[in-house]
Amino acid sequence: MRDRFELRAQNPVASCLIRQLIVPRIYIDADWPGMADGLVDVLAIDRDGKGDAHIVQIRTKAADALALVPGLLKARAPFRWIAFLRGTEDEAAALALISQETLYPPDTAGRVGVIDVVKMAGDDLGANVRTKAERFPTPTYDLAASFSASHEAKIQYPG
Repeated sequence: MRDRFELRAQNPVASCLIRQLIVPRIYIDADWPGMADGLVDVLAIDRDGKGDAHIVQIRTKAADALALVPGLLKARAPFRWIAFLRGTEDEAAALALISQETLYPPDTAGRVGVIDVVKMAGDDLGANVRTKAERFPTPTYDLAASFSASHEAKIQYPG
């Protein structure tokens, strides 16, 4: 069961991706077919649902988010992200984030991106890119268009 922070962080993480993309469609708790073990916390499909898919898994603690990277490396999406509350890094997680080695697949291009979620005044949350995701050689345009056609976006902008 996810905690309140992880649920609340979905909106600022979505807003963070919106700033990076062109006319994205945002899905929350999406059952993305390119993810072997089920739901992704935030799915953003660029270019009004016909472009690149960005999948994000959110956890409160950095170590828990980093533990999701092996599953993300197996996912089908050109852009993959983890997000967590800034300041929750233990020593091992901090070292992993500095080296970034765990964010890269062993045998292909791509890098899992990292989004910091921050607590702000008034108990508001914000989110910023810490490490930019790099494209995996996984085109999913047909999958993205099919998903967009059959699922209602939580956040959508007119194209």
